[in-house]
Amino acid sequence: MTHTLTDRYVHVAVAHIPRQRRRDTERELRSAIADDIDARLAGGESAARAEYAALRELGDPIRMAARYTYAARALIGPDSYPSYVQATRGTCATVLPILYVTLVLVQHARNHDLWMTFLRPLGITVTVAMYLLVILTALFVLGEHTRAAAGGAEDDAPWTPDRLADTEIPRWNSRAELIGRVAQAALLVLALFAQRLFPVHTPGGGTAPILNPQLWHGWIPYFLCLLVAAVLLETANLFQPKRTRLAAVLGSAFALAAAIPLGRLCWQARVIDPAVAHEPSVLTAQGSWIAWLAILMLALLTARYLIGVWRPED
Repeated sequence: MTHTLTDRYVHVAVAHIPRQRRRDTERELRSAIADDIDARLAGGESAARAEYAALRELGDPIRMAARYTYAARALIGPDSYPSYVQATRGTCATVLPILYVTLVLVQHARNHDLWMTFLRPLGITVTVAMYLLVILTALFVLGEHTRAAAGGAEDDAPWTPDRLADTEIPRWNSRAELIGRVAQAALLVLALFAQRLFPVHTPGGGTAPILNPQLWHGWIPYFLCLLVAAVLLETANLFQPKRTRLAAVLGSAFALAAAIPLGRLCWQARVIDPAVAHEPSVLTAQGSWIAWLAILMLALLTARYLIGVWRPED
């Protein structure tokens, strides 16, 4: 299928705008381009020259997209900013709720009062959120400067419509999106090992990791393998014009292969180390309300992921 310069320009621009705003932005941008072309046609220019001049006057479509978003971009340029926002939201939505719930369970198992059970984990979670924001920002800034250094000469040249490639545009900015995906997985792995290197104090006066050590004899390596496979799949998807049905099937299979056994482990009360809880405790009771809460959160996260995988792309 042959696309006009306007089609390719709009495609590049809306790819760097949040999904929920793409349809309205595309309509507005096409209307502005059409009005400019009509004015130039009325002035006697040919259709091809009018379109070319209108797009050249608008400038770089990536920078044009930045005008339709709502935040300043000093450290991170408009090319990477949408992926930065997506990576930050995804990481915080994944890591922070799990961290907070885990800390609340630990405080509850140690029979702390209401203040200590809910507010102390909140303070720790906020601190971790700030560290996550700093780390993700630093990674994207580094990627931005690396890309600028590699392509500085080309970026300094004035933008013209000749730069619009006559090929399909990938769904995401490959380098920036890859940074976000890898950083998200790395933070989860770091938290997994950190709870083992920095154990908590037990009611008996000793120390123990938060997660059951028996999980390291099979289940944790299994989940790590699924995580690596999922990251590789997402990396391969970055370079495809659209998400394929095979990729959606594999992504769904990986998600269910992780969610189903993890939910079963939660039901059996085999996730948290029994040493951190008083006896008897809801943390060590099979089918307790804590187990149901964990399963509910897991089901919501899995459903959110599956909806995103199978949702038609704009």
